[in-house]
Amino acid sequence: MKMLRIFLFVLSAGFAWADAPGPTPWPMPAPDFFLARIPSPPSAGSALDRADLDYTVALQAAATPAEIAHAVKTSGFTVFTFSEVLGPDFTPEKYPQTAAFFARVIATSNSVKNTLKDHFRRLRPVDGHKDVVRELVPYEAGFSYPSGHSTRSWLSALVLGRLDPAERSALLLSAAQVGLDRVIEGMHYQSDVVNSRALSEVIFTQLLDNPEFVKELDALKAAEWASLPQPVQAAPATP
Repeated sequence: MKMLRIFLFVLSAGFAWADAPGPTPWPMPAPDFFLARIPSPPSAGSALDRADLDYTVALQAAATPAEIAHAVKTSGFTVFTFSEVLGPDFTPEKYPQTAAFFARVIATSNSVKNTLKDHFRRLRPVDGHKDVVRELVPYEAGFSYPSGHSTRSWLSALVLGRLDPAERSALLLSAAQVGLDRVIEGMHYQSDVVNSRALSEVIFTQLLDNPEFVKELDALKAAEWASLPQPVQAAPATP
């Protein structure tokens, strides 16, 4: 009887977890809006597609153990992956409102990239070229274009750059490394990564045009980021 109660508790908890709503994305335009603003992936077998594959194979061949280990680490990307830039105190425990805010940022990113993945249906390198591309992280089902990790990380870096302008360049470089890691892993092509950054820029512009997003971003900055030193403004030129 005791084991039955435990089983029923675990089962009910599992159903509760499955039914729990996720973060609500901010509204985005229809897919056609994004399709008009980012390029399609290279056609299979085209010169650009072959160049993508050659680059992936070369990058994997040259990857050091440390680079592979970093790729494995960033395969679990969250906004707190940027603790590499912002320091070990950048954690969900110390930045709970930031954690909740970026859950919505990432949900917004995913709502766009999932639709585009289903539209383009480009196979991942490890799916289309198993003979030459190694699988260096646990396999993730799904299509290759655009790259979810690259979109999420670049968009997150752009938003974090509004909260901590002094670290904007370092955050973008860190996001670029997340994208490079995905190529090292064999999960994406370089064109997936580069064009995902363009997609992130489009999403970011849409977010900044949303008064609700800007209001919540300003409130978050006041709540958890206001103590940061502000960038020094250049003095006006003397006539």
